[in-house]
Amino acid sequence: MIVRTITPLDVFCPRGNRLFGAGVHGDAIMPPWPSVFSGAAASRALVDAGRLEEVARAPDQAERVLAEILGPEFALVGLGLSRGGQVCVPLPADLSCYPDGRAEGAIRVARWALRRLPGGAGPKWGPGVSEWVPVLDRRENRGAKPIGGFWLSAEGLRRHLAGGVPLAEHLVPARGLWGVDARLGIALSEDRRTAEKGRIYTTDAVHLNDGVAFVAAFRGRNVPEQGLLRLGGDGRGAMMEPARPEEGAFFDDMGRPQPGWPGFRMVLATPGVFPKGWRPPGVDDDLVWELPGLRARLVAAKVGRHDVVSGWDVAKRAPKPAVKVAPWGSVYWFRVEQGDTAALQAVWSEGLWTAEAERVSPARKREGFNRVWFGYWGPKEA
Repeated sequence: MIVRTITPLDVFCPRGNRLFGAGVHGDAIMPPWPSVFSGAAASRALVDAGRLEEVARAPDQAERVLAEILGPEFALVGLGLSRGGQVCVPLPADLSCYPDGRAEGAIRVARWALRRLPGGAGPKWGPGVSEWVPVLDRRENRGAKPIGGFWLSAEGLRRHLAGGVPLAEHLVPARGLWGVDARLGIALSEDRRTAEKGRIYTTDAVHLNDGVAFVAAFRGRNVPEQGLLRLGGDGRGAMMEPARPEEGAFFDDMGRPQPGWPGFRMVLATPGVFPKGWRPPGVDDDLVWELPGLRARLVAAKVGRHDVVSGWDVAKRAPKPAVKVAPWGSVYWFRVEQGDTAALQAVWSEGLWTAEAERVSPARKREGFNRVWFGYWGPKEA
């Protein structure tokens, strides 16, 4: 595993998949798509190998050339933000933050638990629908509304995956990591390279706070060690450098499955490109997941509203196909029916991919989608 920090030199424009211009504002998305970082690293590798012009002449050969330079196994396998060398990630979907009435300004973390639906599964709820649903105990939140805008430290994530509840000290306010600036622009004529009358637009630009950088883990060979990158919208400059040992250690074993679990939670460490919508690849219509050495049943899921990812293919100078994705931090609960959770090691290492998923989105595996963490879950907790 090769871990690098990527620090924008000025602002950074991580754009989503919505058109903007002519009075429509272009929102920034944080965290950005993992393809932003895998694509930037791959482009720099082409430059270092002196083969950028070759790809520009024959865009359909880009994948072959990248495999020759970076190896067929090249992929982004992890992504987060680092502040002072400590990695943090978006809050998993089964955690919520609330005001703690015991002290002014204090925050309390609550974990979602599973409850059985009235009447159970079956015809009443439709085929393939679980009889369990994730809920919060009303007595815990005392009717308060959840507070957003928090990320989770590595220590907090490790505690959560082990079955505990993170503490307030494990929360990282997003405002302590980055800020957003509104920028005004005007479209240019492709022929004359002059301003187009009446085509003024605004977009968001993200500026990382001092001491904050993106940290990305790659697998492959000849991954650039350091140097400048073109990153995100407008091709803004960023510096790639080797990560600190403590940053690299985050990706070594975070979310690694352990043998002997009676059940487990699967958390999306990057967005999921799933052919069947919210349902993970490999899970059949009866919500059964069959792996070599393991049979598990999906009993519940907490998945936010889907996102749409597209992007720009630099080699082909054309947009990539738009696909729906399950968002970062989505959580799936599984009960083991047969076998052992040691069989999940291959999924943790390679990502949540099946032949069908790779056929639908062949490049998304290399770009870093469908990466997962596993954590303990005891069915008796439901």
